[in-house]
Amino acid sequence: MVLAYIGIAIGVLLVVILIVKVARTNPREIAGVDIRCKKCGAATNGTACPKCEKKSQSFGI
Repeated sequence: MVLAYIGIAIGVLLVVILIVKVARTNPREIAGVDIRCKKCGAATNGTACPKCEKKSQSFGI
């Protein structure tokens, strides 16, 4: 019976921690995806930046 109380307490603690984490997370942050390019600042919506990708050298191929 004591183990059941300990399990319930741990479960409640985990739920409280997750609720606090969700409440503190910025709603504009979408699962860690950067909406803008880190180099040039262009809007990419999580895909590769077309401006910075063109600047890469391909040795004429």
